[in-house]
Amino acid sequence: MKKAIFSMLSVLIFIAACQNDYHEPCDQASINKKAYLYMKEWYLWYEHLPQINVADYETLSDMLSAVKYVEGDTVVDRFSYSVKKVDHDNYYAGKRYGMGTSWKRDDENRLFVSLVYPESPAGKAGLKRGQEILEINGYTVAELDENKQYNQEHKNDEDFTAKTDWDNVYDAEKKGEAVDIKLLENGTDTVDTTVYLDDYTMNSVLGASIVDNSGVKTGYLNFKAFINSSKDELDEAFSYFKENGIEELVVDLRYNGGGLVAVSQYLINLIAGPAVEDEKIIKIMYNDKHPEANSNYMGHVLENSMDLKKVAFITTRGTASASEMVINSLSPFIEVSVIGDTTYGKPVGMNALDICDQTIVPITFKNANAADFGDYFFGIPATCLSDDDFKHDFGDAEESSMKEALYYLKNGSCSDTLRYRGIERPYPEDTIPFRLKGMNRIDYTF
Repeated sequence: MKKAIFSMLSVLIFIAACQNDYHEPCDQASINKKAYLYMKEWYLWYEHLPQINVADYETLSDMLSAVKYVEGDTVVDRFSYSVKKVDHDNYYAGKRYGMGTSWKRDDENRLFVSLVYPESPAGKAGLKRGQEILEINGYTVAELDENKQYNQEHKNDEDFTAKTDWDNVYDAEKKGEAVDIKLLENGTDTVDTTVYLDDYTMNSVLGASIVDNSGVKTGYLNFKAFINSSKDELDEAFSYFKENGIEELVVDLRYNGGGLVAVSQYLINLIAGPAVEDEKIIKIMYNDKHPEANSNYMGHVLENSMDLKKVAFITTRGTASASEMVINSLSPFIEVSVIGDTTYGKPVGMNALDICDQTIVPITFKNANAADFGDYFFGIPATCLSDDDFKHDFGDAEESSMKEALYYLKNGSCSDTLRYRGIERPYPEDTIPFRLKGMNRIDYTF
């Protein structure tokens, strides 16, 4: 059945490509029309599409915003989006531009490095998770925040002159742009470095290590995205785990927003191959116009498959889509615990369609596990709550979520000393404090 889906999607892409070869009109109204017709046929909630005049919308994004499924005050479709074709292709190829780092605020509004891609400009400049950012190009974080607020409040003033803020503290479009950053490391040591904006390749596996959890050899996998390169990277990590005979595993998906279903299947098979062999581990269901496209992703034993019985997943509100699919699909077969925060809540998926130089990525199917469960629109709740402790490195046994995951694997219960702020987490797209080059709808890294 998967072959049938891929065949149908290939036909759609082939038709689009052929039409482009024959000078398919690429004005915005024509692009909007083709996207709207695609949604009428394949959108999971096609019966809720309003009747519109596609020519009324200046961009594909504007049109999509007008037609996405809303039920009363509830935005059911929080997921469908459109993007430039080149950006969509680059995402799944792991191609990025910018610094290659993410930053987060603590309760005191101090700014810390929360993620760094090893081969990125930031990685080469020595940025590390847990460092505090003090200055950028000579401006403190507080000054940039204050200037941002000033610019927003006074932008309509007659003689307004913009102050240097997050939007213009460096030229984000200029490859090779030098960005001077002052950091505080270990709370005491000041570090000055320069990041040069450039292209880089995103790793999907950010780390694989082994810790001794009270005599139990426990693997740690930090997995960032389900993209084209992921299978090879996962094979390398699980080969290492297998050679060293790990007995349990912590999978860190705290910043993983998802990606390819086939990579979800692959990760499940690596974790629990014998337990899921020949099982329908992921069930894919399209709308009632296309029941023939429904399919099952099967469990297999791979070369580097393990037969793990207990896995703890570290999650946040940014854990979504294919990440949630792995957690949900493993649950009927092995002991699964979720450490951190409730996940994003996306039990549905997309099939992208390229139209000229644009790509529409609407929701086209829902998924379920072998027990036919897939109702987690409000997220998969955490077994044990913990904070994303970005002041410690990934895999550090003292990092809050890692520490809690190890405790749960050992004891089968949450720790008595757990401290959790209890703040209601909004969705990731509502929490971006500023937009810099490379930060977009499908990945929040800049």
